[in-house]
Parts: sequence; C-alpha cells; structure tokens
Amino acid sequence: MKKTTIALGLLIAASCGFAQNKEIHFEKTTFADIKAKAKKENKLIFIDAYTSWCGPCKMMAKTTFTNDTVADYFNDKLINAKIDMEKGEGPEIGKLYDVHCYPNLLIIDGDGKLVHRGAGMKDAQQFIAFAKTAADPQKRFSRFTDEFAAKKTDPAFLLDYVEAMERSCLSGTEVLKDYFNTQKDDQLTNRMNWNAIREYSNDYKSREFTYVLTNIDAYKKLYTADSVENKVKGVLIDSGYPFIYKKDAKDEEYAAYINDIRKLRFSGMDEVLFTLDLAYLMKKAEWQKYTDLALAKGDKFYSTAEDFNNVSWNIYEHSDDKAALSKAEGWMQKAIKEQPGNWAYQDTYAAVLYKLKKKTEAKAAASKAIEIAKSEGANPEDYKPTSELLEQIEKL
Repeated sequence: MKKTTIALGLLIAASCGFAQNKEIHFEKTTFADIKAKAKKENKLIFIDAYTSWCGPCKMMAKTTFTNDTVADYFNDKLINAKIDMEKGEGPEIGKLYDVHCYPNLLIIDGDGKLVHRGAGMKDAQQFIAFAKTAADPQKRFSRFTDEFAAKKTDPAFLLDYVEAMERSCLSGTEVLKDYFNTQKDDQLTNRMNWNAIREYSNDYKSREFTYVLTNIDAYKKLYTADSVENKVKGVLIDSGYPFIYKKDAKDEEYAAYINDIRKLRFSGMDEVLFTLDLAYLMKKAEWQKYTDLALAKGDKFYSTAEDFNNVSWNIYEHSDDKAALSKAEGWMQKAIKEQPGNWAYQDTYAAVLYKLKKKTEAKAAASKAIEIAKSEGANPEDYKPTSELLEQIEKL
C-alpha cells in the first residue's frame, strides 16, 4: 500500500472521559449572516475550516465536537461555522485567512477580523484551552499582528510569533529573519538559537543555516551529531522538493539547485542527493532509473519502515524484474519486523509476494493485513484493495 494510514485512536483516548450526548451547533447560512449574528450577539465566531477528504477533520468532528463540555462552551460563548474549504464560499474564505492545512481552526470577530487561529486535531481539553486563549487579548494570535511593528526588535516576542505561526501552518520565515537580525554571530550556537534553528529554520541560504554549515563541528559537539546532521539533511531536502513538485517545475531549475548544493561541505550530501533524485525520478515517472537507483543505494540510506514500504510499493507497481522484487521482499520483511501491526505494510508485502508468485506467503500476508485492519475498526472500503488482492492470490 503506497500511503500508510496514521492511527488516530490514541487521540480519541486522550480526548477525555466526558459523556458525549451533545454537539456544537454550526450555523447553516452565509458567511455574511454569520458575521451579522456574531456582531448582534457580541460574540466571536469559530470557523472549522475543513475538507471532505481530511481524516483528522472527520475525527475531530466525531469526537471533540460531540463532547458535552465542548458543546456547552462553544454553543454558549461563540457563533460556530463549519465551512468546506473546497466548496461554496470556502475557497474565498481560505484565501482571506491564509488557510494552508486542515483542520484549520479560526476565531474571528463580527467584522471578520482574525482574532485567533490554530491547526490540527485537538482533543476536548486542548480545544477548550484554544478557545479560552482566543478570549485573552494577551495570548490570542492577533496580539502578534497588532504589536509586531512596535516589537520588531524584541527577540522573545519574535520567537513567540514564529511559534504561533508555525502552529497555524503559516510560514514564519520572515519573522524568523527579523529574530536572527537581533542575534550576533557568537550567539548563534547558544541553546536558544540552536532550538530556533532546529525547529523553524528552513532556508538553506539563510544566515543562520549558513553559519551552522560553516561551524558544523562545533554544533555537533554541543548538540549531538545526529541532531545536527538530521537538521541539515532536512533543510537541503525540503529546499529541493519545490523544484520537483511545484506546478511549473522545470528540469533546469532542479539541476541548478543540485549543482548549487553540491558546492556545500556536508558529510551527508550523498544521502540528500539520493533522496532528491529518487523523488525527481518518481515525479518524472522514469521507473527503470528509479528502480536502478533504489537498488544501488537503498541499503545504504534506507532506515525506516516507511522508507522500505514506499519504495517497495513503487517497485511492485512499476517493475517486473525479479531481482528488484526480491529486494523489495527483503525490505518489507524489515519493515514488518519493525512494525508488525501495521496493516499497510502487510498489504505491500503481500503485493510484492504475489508478483513473485509466492502464493502461500502472499496469502498469509494479505490475510494478516485484513485481520489487522478489521481489528482497528477500519472501514471495509479502506482495505477493499487488499481483499481484491487476496482474490488474485487465490488464482495463482
């Protein structure tokens, strides 16, 4: 299975032990009418900015929005709106409030001014805390935009602002630049600045990232080699992805980026180039070159079950080479050993074995995948492809 499913069951357990007999009342009218009602009642508006395909959105609607304590608080204190960001007024509202991920949680006033925002699945206690923060002028998100001009040289304020933006799926790059403008070179290795670099710095041409590369041995001694190496690799890989995946990506731009980073002195550059080239070949659907590269360097650079699963699925879908499929079989054995209870990995393993015509092993893996999916309460539609694969295996 190409994409793995993120288990959200733990989030349900964490959502607290209240009874769930009530639910948030969401207005079923226009955005203009919702704002008018909020203004008339002197209340703020909560907007659940969601999409129909967003799993965490559905989970939050099922568990958090139906919590008694949540329903009582939100129905009493706010006017509530549930808006699909891909339908009706949704796209315009998403653009207006800079919505980039889902669920995006917005609180605005009757005039439409943004008061507070956040993103991601929240349990009942987290969600109520989010709403209470919105009610506090000293803590809500809007204080950052309101005070930014006056506090543009206040390091603590700027870091708090970056954190608030990142929690909301907004880029804090420009504010982070303002923050590092307040820091001297000899301060960049201190703990606070390393934390800021590690958590938020993603521009491979930025002053702070360049400083890390130039002084990488000093950072490794202070903060462990793995953490520093992983940060540098992450920035270089993430900086390269736009040249592969953006809508108007051009081959020459990708080549220029690769040539640019090759000039950098970094011991992990081979892994960076491998990861980017593999993604580039996948995007270009050059599957023979993809498979050749994966087989040549995969054992050196793959380390996680997700890595093994993704490349093995691609080999299953696009290669009939027995040596490549056998390598994928071995990788999936490692993935399953690491995460035996992951039904997506069992599915990929079954698919590879099926293509190798190993009927007994394939049947066992497919059956195991279905068994795990059922035990997790998965929708039959989710594991329907595995059931269909099992039927094909039976015909071998």
